[in-house]
Amino acid sequence: METQLIETQGVNATFKVTVPAGDVDAAFDRIVRELARSVKVPGFRPGHAPRGVLERRVGRETLEDEVKEALVDAAYPDAVRELELTPVHAHFHSDAPKEGESFTFEVHAELYPEVKLPDLSQIVLDARAGVVDDAMIDRTVEQLRNENATRVPVDRAAQGTDVVLLQTLPTEPSESEEGGGPEQWVDMEVAGAEVREQLVGKGIGDIVDLSLSDVAEQPAEDGGEPPTRTLRVLVKDVQAKEKPEPDDEFAKTLGMETWAEAREAIAGSLRSQLERDAFDAQREELVEKLLEATDFEVPESLVQRRSRSLLRDVEEDQARRGSTLERFLQDLEAKEELEEFEGELKAEALRSVRRDLVLERLQEQRGTEVSDEEFDEAVRYMARRQRQDPGRFRREMGDSWLTNYRFLLARDKALRETVRELVGAPDETATPEGEADGGATAAGAAGADEEAARAYEEAAEAADDDEAAGQEEATAADER
Repeated sequence: METQLIETQGVNATFKVTVPAGDVDAAFDRIVRELARSVKVPGFRPGHAPRGVLERRVGRETLEDEVKEALVDAAYPDAVRELELTPVHAHFHSDAPKEGESFTFEVHAELYPEVKLPDLSQIVLDARAGVVDDAMIDRTVEQLRNENATRVPVDRAAQGTDVVLLQTLPTEPSESEEGGGPEQWVDMEVAGAEVREQLVGKGIGDIVDLSLSDVAEQPAEDGGEPPTRTLRVLVKDVQAKEKPEPDDEFAKTLGMETWAEAREAIAGSLRSQLERDAFDAQREELVEKLLEATDFEVPESLVQRRSRSLLRDVEEDQARRGSTLERFLQDLEAKEELEEFEGELKAEALRSVRRDLVLERLQEQRGTEVSDEEFDEAVRYMARRQRQDPGRFRREMGDSWLTNYRFLLARDKALRETVRELVGAPDETATPEGEADGGATAAGAAGADEEAARAYEEAAEAADDDEAAGQEEATAADER
């Protein structure tokens, strides 16, 4: 086999591969034998049909296509190793192979980009944990008092500190409101101001047409008022809340002896939360600074794969809303917003791919790995979240997913280690990021629970990208 590198430009390369005539003839003989065993020819036992009869049966073009695919599949991996290339996608071009002649095919490949990270020691992370003050502690205390309050029925209109039982009714008035919809308790102190203002002063038996802003479903256009929807409800019950006093007796219900201990425990919990929030902010800050300081060309095929993955997310979201992707795109086109949407989708795909490539290079540069113990704990944690036995979880997810998951855990671990080094934080094995919650503990040095969950979602996305890549390779095979 001979290889010739014709051109390299950025992440694109063109090269030729020539297979000797002897290997071409051997491939023809092998494919003919394989076809003879699989193709039924009337009057002949499997594998015993004469070659001429077999060729007429399957067609000369089909035979040549089979041989061409076999030759490319066999020679291409050796060629890229010989040329020291790392393709992420390739197109193949050639004429049909002929017996007794050498076979040459040309490859147009997109290459894995060379990513050069900046000097990590020179990066300064500015995000820092907030300070716990008395106001924060007081708000948490009030939340605990509210959660541990005793409900008491009252015979009066609802106040802003009550709990109200609402039953959903048909939006259009009917002769009878009997047998309404589902019921739900609403804590007026937790409910938004919009709901609270409409329910204060209402009593048992009152029917209220709640006007609710629908920001989550459809943001306001041009900075105006968000769209609203109406929910008709019946007030079925009103109860007051008797909250426990912040004293030693209340502290005992929280597992502590004195209120001073309880207040200090609350302060400690708030500090831990602020530290976790700050660490998350530092992670994202490091990623942003790495992206800003790292310039490289991204293969278009990777961006297209990620765009398709993002589009599948949109399709699933539309399905949950009872719509379709086609209808969503048609609505955008009708509003002359389709081009803007496609641009934003591609920009997000490009950023996502660049982020992945930078983090992969960070993990490679650091040589970070996940131990078997760390990986097993992360898998057990995700199995618990899915309410599955770990063994069954592994079988259902499959080897490809588990490989992606382990790689992404290692990538996240490398990012966390770098952040801790830059801010001078203690090793994560000495500062658990998760709290005991019935067995869902942090996955050791492989990362906290949220990292395991994040890697889980990214592994699913990677599986989607792998599927897209497989479809592209199938298309490329058809083009050979």
